[in-house]
Amino acid sequence: MTDDPKLNSPDPRRRARGLMGPVMMITVGVLFLIGEFTRYSFGDLWPILLIVAGGVIFAESMASRTGRTGS
Repeated sequence: MTDDPKLNSPDPRRRARGLMGPVMMITVGVLFLIGEFTRYSFGDLWPILLIVAGGVIFAESMASRTGRTGS
Protein backbone atom coordinates (compact mmCIF):
# COMPACT_ATOMS: atom_id res chain seq x y z
CA MET A 1 0.00 0.00 0.00
CA THR A 2 1.48 3.35 -1.00
CA ASP A 3 1.07 6.52 0.97
CA ASP A 4 -0.25 9.25 -1.27
CA PRO A 5 0.92 12.62 0.12
CA LYS A 6 -2.29 14.30 -1.10
CA LEU A 7 -4.47 11.96 0.98
CA ASN A 8 -2.42 12.19 4.17
CA SER A 9 -1.55 15.87 3.92
CA PRO A 10 -1.63 17.92 7.12
CA ASP A 11 -2.31 20.99 4.94
CA PRO A 12 -5.74 22.39 5.94
CA ARG A 13 -6.23 24.00 2.51
CA ARG A 14 -6.02 20.62 0.78
CA ARG A 15 -8.47 19.11 3.24
CA ALA A 16 -10.88 22.05 2.97
CA ARG A 17 -10.98 21.95 -0.84
CA GLY A 18 -12.98 18.74 -0.89
CA LEU A 19 -15.79 19.98 1.34
CA MET A 20 -18.13 21.64 -1.16
CA GLY A 21 -19.64 18.51 -2.75
CA PRO A 22 -20.33 16.52 0.43
CA VAL A 23 -21.63 19.53 2.35
CA MET A 24 -24.00 20.51 -0.47
CA MET A 25 -25.31 16.94 -0.81
CA ILE A 26 -25.98 16.74 2.92
CA THR A 27 -27.67 20.14 2.84
CA VAL A 28 -29.95 19.16 -0.04
CA GLY A 29 -30.89 15.96 1.80
CA VAL A 30 -31.66 17.87 4.98
CA LEU A 31 -33.77 20.41 3.08
CA PHE A 32 -35.84 17.66 1.46
CA LEU A 33 -36.22 16.01 4.87
CA ILE A 34 -37.41 19.28 6.39
CA GLY A 35 -39.83 19.61 3.49
CA GLU A 36 -41.35 16.22 4.34
CA PHE A 37 -41.90 16.90 8.03
CA THR A 38 -42.77 20.60 8.18
CA ARG A 39 -45.03 23.00 6.34
CA TYR A 40 -42.04 24.41 4.43
CA SER A 41 -41.20 23.05 0.99
CA PHE A 42 -37.89 22.87 -0.82
CA GLY A 43 -39.02 25.90 -2.82
CA ASP A 44 -39.16 27.91 0.40
CA LEU A 45 -35.82 26.68 1.69
CA TRP A 46 -33.53 26.72 -1.37
CA PRO A 47 -31.79 29.99 -0.38
CA ILE A 48 -30.18 28.02 2.44
CA LEU A 49 -28.10 26.31 -0.25
CA LEU A 50 -26.60 29.67 -1.18
CA ILE A 51 -25.82 30.45 2.45
CA VAL A 52 -24.17 27.06 3.00
CA ALA A 53 -22.15 27.38 -0.23
CA GLY A 54 -20.94 30.80 0.88
CA GLY A 55 -19.99 29.41 4.28
CA VAL A 56 -17.98 26.59 2.71
CA ILE A 57 -16.21 29.00 0.36
CA PHE A 58 -15.44 31.26 3.31
CA ALA A 59 -14.10 28.32 5.34
CA GLU A 60 -11.91 27.26 2.41
CA SER A 61 -10.50 30.75 2.06
CA MET A 62 -9.80 31.01 5.79
CA ALA A 63 -7.90 27.71 5.91
CA SER A 64 -4.30 28.16 6.92
CA ARG A 65 -1.92 28.46 3.99
CA THR A 66 1.17 27.30 5.87
CA GLY A 67 -0.17 24.04 7.24
CA ARG A 68 -0.33 25.32 10.79
CA THR A 69 -3.64 26.18 12.38
CA GLY A 70 -4.06 29.71 13.61
CA SER A 71 -1.56 31.33 11.26
